[in-house]
Amino acid sequence: MSFYKKLLAALMIAAFLLLSAACATTPSASAGAPEEASTLTRYRTSFIGVFDTLTTVIGYAEDEETFNEYSAFIKDKLTFYHRLFNTYDAFEGVVNLKVVNETAGSEPVKVDPEIIALLKQSLRANELSGGNVNVAFGAVLKIWHEYRETGINAPERASVPERSDLEAAALHTDIRDIVIDEEASTVYFRDPDLRLDVGSGAKGYATEQAALQVEAMGLRSAVISVGGNIRTIGRRPDSDTPWRIGIQNPDKTVENQVIEILAVEDMSVVTSGVYERYYEVDGVRYHHIIDPETLFPEKTFDAVTIVTPSSALADSFTTALFNMDLEDGMALIESLENAEAMWLTGDERRMTDGFDRHIAKD
Repeated sequence: MSFYKKLLAALMIAAFLLLSAACATTPSASAGAPEEASTLTRYRTSFIGVFDTLTTVIGYAEDEETFNEYSAFIKDKLTFYHRLFNTYDAFEGVVNLKVVNETAGSEPVKVDPEIIALLKQSLRANELSGGNVNVAFGAVLKIWHEYRETGINAPERASVPERSDLEAAALHTDIRDIVIDEEASTVYFRDPDLRLDVGSGAKGYATEQAALQVEAMGLRSAVISVGGNIRTIGRRPDSDTPWRIGIQNPDKTVENQVIEILAVEDMSVVTSGVYERYYEVDGVRYHHIIDPETLFPEKTFDAVTIVTPSSALADSFTTALFNMDLEDGMALIESLENAEAMWLTGDERRMTDGFDRHIAKD
């Protein structure tokens, strides 16, 4: 997908998800424009490019200068992680995942400790989900990415990958072939054809780290949205109430595009859906969430939302839940501390027992 198409999709998603994060007053559209709160002032800013998407920060601060310091810090941290976790582009002086994919099959690659932390998170998600999210799935996902790009940018040439090609690529997706040496801070692939893909987890990890670090700087009330990956900090000080976050309807043809509004504080809200990145062949939609077992897009659910404190965890497990049946997915969420989920299929909603407590009651 071209950058501008990605941006347009991100703008639409962000508009739906953030419309309920505002106070009772209508949020200003201009970056940094203040809105008066009871003791602090409310500001909002947006920037594009990091993780090839739109980032929006809404927060309360003593003054505009302080808010701008917070938002600049968030942008700098996200930019750092965007470059570090990038598998497509090289950056001068940065040993990122593109370098790892190109080199780790022949020798151990010394990497930033943040890459080690992300890979450890990915290994844990793979284990807990029974392999339904796999950071070593890059060889298969690369094929789908190329076909999806063609299908989006040149619909007349849209086609589906040959199963034989996908099966050949799947021979090089054994997560056990990733060798991590924490002491030496190196990564090595036993299989030289293995490739990492951190599309399920990297953005959430970066969002979580940025939130934790800016909170340590002193930011006490904010919403950070990175392409719709939502992380809230504290409560709204003007009303002493939780932030209100809308969940997008996966059916874009209906009038009501927000199907639920959540009330959350110090929580993350992450949704994966079939409407995010897809192309069509002969009227059949092929989205970006690929089942490691079938090697094709999973068709059971239209969208999955996770609410949990950690954006990193939520980002990893929304993909896993998409690829699991409902019973196994519910069991997974119930095994995690302070995590709830909702599955959407057509007009049907299924929720874990505790999800309802996050739904706004007014």
